[in-house]
Amino acid sequence: MRNGYILKSASSPQDTDLEKINLYTRRKFSAEELYTFCVVLCDNDIDRDFEQFSTDSLGTLAQLFCGKTGIFNHSFDAKGQSARIYDAAVEAVPGRTTRSGEPYKRLVAKAYMLRTKGNEDLILEIDGGIKKEVSVGCAMGKAVCSICGADLRQAPCGHRPGEEYGGKLCWRVLSDPQDAYEWSFVTVPAQREAGVTKGLCGPGGRKDTDDAVLGRLCREALLKRAQTALHVLTPGLSPDAAAHMAAGLSPSELLSAGEALLQAASKKVPLTPQLAPEKSQKPAQALDGFLI
Repeated sequence: MRNGYILKSASSPQDTDLEKINLYTRRKFSAEELYTFCVVLCDNDIDRDFEQFSTDSLGTLAQLFCGKTGIFNHSFDAKGQSARIYDAAVEAVPGRTTRSGEPYKRLVAKAYMLRTKGNEDLILEIDGGIKKEVSVGCAMGKAVCSICGADLRQAPCGHRPGEEYGGKLCWRVLSDPQDAYEWSFVTVPAQREAGVTKGLCGPGGRKDTDDAVLGRLCREALLKRAQTALHVLTPGLSPDAAAHMAAGLSPSELLSAGEALLQAASKKVPLTPQLAPEKSQKPAQALDGFLI
């Protein structure tokens, strides 16, 4: 969305904050042991992928994100857990409207970290505005076409997000939040101010966990493919730098850019082992129920 960034740093929690934070800890922590900051998770504007959270969905997402952990680049590794949300609410920004003409609203969360030696550099980077952009991972039950009103999870209509039909822009309105997985610090958000990973749910409003997990695994595979190609094409580029560059791409960009990078890299180094089995001519089955 046009958001997804650290709004401000409160540094130390107040008494009311401590009460909420200690609901998630095994023992009571003092204000001196904790570092807190505010972060805009998402909003109701149309993003670069031409998707939009409905205004009503923000309130539900505020509840779902409470207690969720902050990680890096949507990598599901426990070592990357750095912060946790302890409070969230929807706020309006007076005088601002979305691209669709609605009053602009955003989901603002409060997060806490432990003041440990291992977190000193991250806290400094947050205060210095280096670690600022974030992206969220959540599951949405509906994705409605702005042109015809069809729920794309139930009956794809053929309208393509980002294109115009009769002078009207097409985008997808995401609603009916089912789950919130995590929020991540990212280098270059897929959207103007953030990158949002969104998973759709199965029919009847029940969360389709397998599809969400499969979608995340597919994204990780695309990331690794792009990282490998970048490293082959630019030998002087470190693996970490290649990873950061690839992490900033949206799934659609990873598909197109990753394929182009692989073709270029294959001219320099054969990327397929000589004894690898031949690829099946049967088309891969489309991922059902996952939308970025």
